[in-house]
Amino acid sequence: MRLYLLALALALLGSALAQREVRLDLKAFRVVSIDQGGRVVERLEPALEVRPGQLIEYQLSAQNTTDKPLRQVALVIPVPKEAVFQGAFPLEGARLEFSYDGGRTYGQPPLKRKVRMVEGGREVEKEVEVKPEEYTHARWTLPELGAQQTVFLRLRAVVR
Repeated sequence: MRLYLLALALALLGSALAQREVRLDLKAFRVVSIDQGGRVVERLEPALEVRPGQLIEYQLSAQNTTDKPLRQVALVIPVPKEAVFQGAFPLEGARLEFSYDGGRTYGQPPLKRKVRMVEGGREVEKEVEVKPEEYTHARWTLPELGAQQTVFLRLRAVVR
């Protein structure tokens, strides 16, 4: 499973090179639940190797490396093919949207898609709701990222 973590990092590195004004740093952590005096708390451990069923938290830091504010900054965390989306954490002031089609289109939940099916012996097109488990990407759009400002984004997924 190390390979998919490397592939995800390379995908983000490619977008960082396209936007030299924003420095991206992606880290993956295993989310471990432990009992601490009768209450369950979460602990994050580096996800150097992962196994099916483990919950992974991806943390992306994005820093504006310029001395001027950047407008309409879109930051994306793809969900690895070897994982199932579990949730993304909102960022104050940012619009959080999701994609189910590999990042071609984005929208806010509930996402809908058209499917063809046979009903009563004839083919019809219906609109169905996309389940969050089908999400392939999360995108945060910031109206402005201030000069030298850093933001932190978080997404969780379970390894298949």
